[in-house]
Amino acid sequence: MKYTVLIAVTAALALSACKKSEETAPAATASEAAPTPAVAAGGAPAFTVGEAPTKAFMVGIWGEGDACAMPIQFQADGTIKDGPFPKWDIVDGQLVMEGSPQKMKLKVVDEKTLESQLEGKDQKRTLKRC
Repeated sequence: MKYTVLIAVTAALALSACKKSEETAPAATASEAAPTPAVAAGGAPAFTVGEAPTKAFMVGIWGEGDACAMPIQFQADGTIKDGPFPKWDIVDGQLVMEGSPQKMKLKVVDEKTLESQLEGKDQKRTLKRC
């Protein structure tokens, strides 16, 4: 039963209720530099839009969509407080939670938004910093 709940929570986190529409970004010119890290308001860790989050950026409470449903608190020491799994890490741009059957590819949208995609799946969802 415990594993069923854990798998359901992982799937629910990945399948957030708020799906962002995909927009076509303008093509970059040769003179434009690669995206540079930005510092989020309030002194949040640096991030690069369109890239995987750093572990420091991921620290905090994240939930599904604008309602921040089913929030999970990711601790700086790699543990999860009151979450479905005991530990987490960012490995090769993917969220890996110890005991979870799936990895989740993440991409930074802005200082409070991540795009998530379960490994092997096409559907993309939105995670929000709560």
